[in-house]
Amino acid sequence: MFLPHSRSAPYNCLIVSLSLSDIPRIISDYTTAAENAKQAGFDGVEIHAANGYLIDQFLRDGTNQRNDEYGGPIENRARFLLEVTEAVVKVWGSERVGLRLSPLNPFNDIKDSDPQATFYYAVNALNLFNLAYLHVTEMGAEAPGLGGPIFNVKELRDICQGIYITNGGYDKTKANTVLEKNEADAVAFGVPYLANPDLASRFHKDAKLNIPNEKTFYVGEEKGYTDYPTMSPR
Repeated sequence: MFLPHSRSAPYNCLIVSLSLSDIPRIISDYTTAAENAKQAGFDGVEIHAANGYLIDQFLRDGTNQRNDEYGGPIENRARFLLEVTEAVVKVWGSERVGLRLSPLNPFNDIKDSDPQATFYYAVNALNLFNLAYLHVTEMGAEAPGLGGPIFNVKELRDICQGIYITNGGYDKTKANTVLEKNEADAVAFGVPYLANPDLASRFHKDAKLNIPNEKTFYVGEEKGYTDYPTMSPR
């Protein structure tokens, strides 16, 4: 939810662990969301299992303090991820479902004692679904230790049996290098696209990029959203 500069969204709630009866309901919500996307005419969906949100909170032992079948060893902590994936695949078919992970990203103060083991297991388990792609951000590698012990996230490329998309701090030159080394099948861009709605064309023409205004990233007005200029026609 985006709000104008002068307003804020209060978080007047107590944080509690989900009850076992809550979990099937939330998985059902993922099913509903997938069905809604299909009815709206989308070509597919990406499951957001990254950046400190709910699925990521289940995966990481720094946030998952449960002592039931959804907590403790990684086989349990990954259960929610796999059940959500199964539910969404039932709606779309595996060829229309991608999934995003962020092994080292400390966003929302999330961390893991052994992210290498956690995400090795997760990617191996996700291989069974034959998803359209796996989208893995390398964010967090630039701040070693904040999200847990550092490891080379690119190692997940060798475990993934399908299309592998990398992301995080790339420019055109770095992206081409990764592709040439076969360290990924594709590179995703986020921040550069915020400031350059015609980013692909700019890359193609080696054109100068607009500089993103970070002060506008998480606000809800048009500034920083619809006011970046596109290239002049040549």
